[in-house]
Amino acid sequence: MAPKTTRNQSPPSDPQGMFAGLVVFLVEKRVQSRRLQIWKQKLVQMGATIEDSLTKRVTHILAMDPEALLQQLGSERLAHFKGTVVVYQWLEDSLSSGEKVSEDMYHLKLEADKSSNDYISSDDEPPKPKKLRSSSPDDLAHTSIPKTPESPNKDQITALQSAVPYNPPDLNKNITQIFGKLINIYRALGDDRRSFSYYKAVPVIEKLPFKIQSVDQVKDLPNIGKSMQDHIQEIVTTGKLSKLEHFETDEKVRTLALFEEIWGVGPATALKLYEKGHRTLDDLKNEDSLTNSQKLGLRYYDDIKQRIPRHEAEEMEHLLQKVGENVLPGVVIVCGGSYRRGKASCGDLDIVITHPDGTSHKGFLPKYVKQLKDMKFLREDLIFSTHSEEVLFFSVHVSFSFEGI
Repeated sequence: MAPKTTRNQSPPSDPQGMFAGLVVFLVEKRVQSRRLQIWKQKLVQMGATIEDSLTKRVTHILAMDPEALLQQLGSERLAHFKGTVVVYQWLEDSLSSGEKVSEDMYHLKLEADKSSNDYISSDDEPPKPKKLRSSSPDDLAHTSIPKTPESPNKDQITALQSAVPYNPPDLNKNITQIFGKLINIYRALGDDRRSFSYYKAVPVIEKLPFKIQSVDQVKDLPNIGKSMQDHIQEIVTTGKLSKLEHFETDEKVRTLALFEEIWGVGPATALKLYEKGHRTLDDLKNEDSLTNSQKLGLRYYDDIKQRIPRHEAEEMEHLLQKVGENVLPGVVIVCGGSYRRGKASCGDLDIVITHPDGTSHKGFLPKYVKQLKDMKFLREDLIFSTHSEEVLFFSVHVSFSFEGI
């Protein structure tokens, strides 16, 4: 008889792994079960110990955001915790970089608030509840936590929700704006590798709580290599970047970058349009070679480029869920992308659709899009697709009037 196969075996732990010595408590609120399982496996495999409860042994708490943290642990327990609280993004970035990155920019720090009358101020009384502050890559704004039971009340949750869309301080816009232009330029030139390098560097720089005065301040940061450091040094020293100036004086590069901002136009199409003699968006209005989606991208060029404020995205999410329920009871509709990461604005809304029974959502998307069009929420559909039988995904560009693309 063949030996039985053992399932769900714990991965071997490396006592010298990057997370060796860490005793971790994972806040499960607002984390998908499959993702949580993967994180647990990686932590254990790389030397960490995971506790099922917040014991005295715990050195690190990982959470998605302040609301999830409070809902699961409560402010009183957090007030007594002496270890480190970081967002899950720290774990993600450590795993992707292959080494444990500095925790400094990922802390959900617990600090006593001495200015509020709602806080305990006597040194003889129990430890003070704290102010929760995030300096993570998807930073969360400062928010006070009054004395509460284990679960936060409605007003507290509302305050925390308003804190989630934290707009990074971006004290180094002189650098991030230049890098942002280079992202688009290299993408237009078809150099995805360089474009992605700048793309990874920008969020690291815009979250820094200080103004960069010297390249020495960023040498140990993730995604800031030697070439990037040289660019930063030039910008800090001269206020400009010669590489960008060269590109901006090049008509071809400037035109390709412009055309690639049209939805549906990639590097190859942009080059063909340039070689046909087109130089402006107006030149393309009578271009027959454009596909229907590209023509729509040209027609709604300004609308698509406009970012969506978070409060509008929240209203849209509620509406999308309500309409989905009308089309298919029980359907689950979640907005992902930059909205889910807590950004203050979104370029578009990425919608993930599924159903608890795993089958009822099949054939849902065409009916859903039709309903959104009938109620004038959607004006056009550029493209939508099904990536799997379990989950549907599509992206929506809309304006607050709900007459979107």
